[in-house]
Amino acid sequence: MKNNVKLYHFLFFFIVLNIGLVACSNEEKPEHFIQPDAQDNHAVIDVEEMVLIPAGEVSIGTDEKTDLTFGNEVDSHVVFVETFYIDKYEVTNGQYAKFLSETGHRKPKFWGNPSLNAPDQPVVGVNWEDAEIYAKWAGKRLPTDIEWEKAARSIDGRLYPWGNGYEASLGNFDDNGQMNGNLDGYGMQTAPVGSFGKGISPYGLHDMSGNVWEWVTSTLAENQVEGVLVNGKSDLTNEKVYTIRGGSWTNGPGDTRATVFYIYPAQCSDHSSSVGFRCAKTP
Repeated sequence: MKNNVKLYHFLFFFIVLNIGLVACSNEEKPEHFIQPDAQDNHAVIDVEEMVLIPAGEVSIGTDEKTDLTFGNEVDSHVVFVETFYIDKYEVTNGQYAKFLSETGHRKPKFWGNPSLNAPDQPVVGVNWEDAEIYAKWAGKRLPTDIEWEKAARSIDGRLYPWGNGYEASLGNFDDNGQMNGNLDGYGMQTAPVGSFGKGISPYGLHDMSGNVWEWVTSTLAENQVEGVLVNGKSDLTNEKVYTIRGGSWTNGPGDTRATVFYIYPAQCSDHSSSVGFRCAKTP
C-alpha cells in the first residue's frame, strides 16, 4: 500500500511538473552575507560569477513539514559541509549556446521556443546527463543536494532563501495557480536570471526558489525516503534517479521551499521546460 501511494505521488508530480509548456517527454556569518535589496530586473549581471560558501555545520531538512507538496522533506539534522563555490545564477541559454557551439552536443528541448530561449533566460529542456556534461565542459560540477540546500538556506535554517514565509512576488512562481504573471510579472515562461533582487539567499544567490528546478548530483532520499535504493535507482520505476531542487515557474508555496526535493529520472525522453541547473566547484 505504501509503495502504491508513493507511486501515485511520483506519477502525480509528472502531471504537475509538466503543466503548460512542460513535457517530460556553527560557523561565523560570512563577510559577504547579503540582505535582499531593491528589486532590479534590468541590472547588468555577470552570469559566470560564483559565490564562495564557507565550510561549517548547517541544519538540513525540517521538522515543520508541509502538506502543500507531493515532494519529499527529510527530518532536520545537522551536517558539516566543506567549502565550495556555486554559481550565483542559473546557467543561461547564452552560456549553453557557447557549450553547444564548441562541443556539438544535442540541443535542448524547447531551444526554439520564444518564451524560453532568450540568452538571459535559464536553459531548460536538459536532463541530468546534459547538465553533468556541461558542468565538466565548464570546468565545474553539479552541486550535491546538501551543498545546494546550504546555499539556499544559509546557517539559520530558513525555509525560503529570504526567510520563513512564502512571498509570491519574490520569485518566478505559479501566480497562485494562474501562471499569468499577475504576481511576479512572468506568465507561462521563465524569467531572465537575476530578475528578483529581493528574493536572493543570504549568500547572494538568485532564483534558489522558483524560475526553474535545478539538478544536483546526489539525493538526500537515499536510505531516507521509501522508493529509492542506495544505488540511486528507484524501486518503483527501476530508473536511475537524481534530485531536483528549488521549484519553478509552475510551482507555489509548497514545492518552492528550500527543504523540498523531488526524485526525478536522470533521463527523460522529452525533458522539461521547468528544469535547469547551476554549477558548483570545489576550491
